[in-house]
Amino acid sequence: MGANPIKRRIVVADDTEFWREKILALLATTGHDVIAVGNGATAARLCLDPARPADLLVLDLVMPDTDGFETARYLRSEPITRNLPIIAITSFFNKQDFPRGLREQGFDAIVEKTAGPDQCLFVFNKYLNPDQSKKGHAPRVPARIPTMFCDANSQRRRGLITNLSVSGAFVSTLEPLAQTAQVQIAFELPDGTPISTTATVVWVNDERAAARTSYSLGNGLTFKEMSGDASQALLRFIQQELLFI
Repeated sequence: MGANPIKRRIVVADDTEFWREKILALLATTGHDVIAVGNGATAARLCLDPARPADLLVLDLVMPDTDGFETARYLRSEPITRNLPIIAITSFFNKQDFPRGLREQGFDAIVEKTAGPDQCLFVFNKYLNPDQSKKGHAPRVPARIPTMFCDANSQRRRGLITNLSVSGAFVSTLEPLAQTAQVQIAFELPDGTPISTTATVVWVNDERAAARTSYSLGNGLTFKEMSGDASQALLRFIQQELLFI
């Protein structure tokens, strides 16, 4: 029998009850202990508890009194929380506000509140399971990109790319294809660059797996053929996104 997974402690701070409860419910699906509070000062006290310090802090940027920026700076000044993973959550994110990345403000990653569950869980799990996230060769980023793909019978299907690398993607779709299926997939990067390539289904998130992992139904794909220009555009997109996760 394998070892039991480590149960981590997660603190969520958001002054809006709707978002606080929504994030708490999503994180509860990970099986870890989650505590949700309404302000940065209380979150900081919980994170600094020497009896059981936090393993992850999910922190709203805009809060009355002690906001997310002040809370993050304070925690970075304390030895016990200097390396604590801190993920910012916000409704008003502008990448231009962080020209040198997030770390200068004390954050490891940022998630928009309007992101889907797959994108949020992707980022949360990167810091809850760092050893797992380092497996593989190509860096992967969360995404929310509509796509069209065709199977071997030329049946057109719609999906949503929820994470992406230069070598593959996860496509959320209500009717996942079988493992080893060959597909032609097309999508457009946020900068307008069209991508079209062939791909192979390398894993399937069916109903049983989706219930266990809380991720959507869908397929993990490995890209097979892509033009040099498209590959370079995809690499640039991923490098830019990596600054924020």
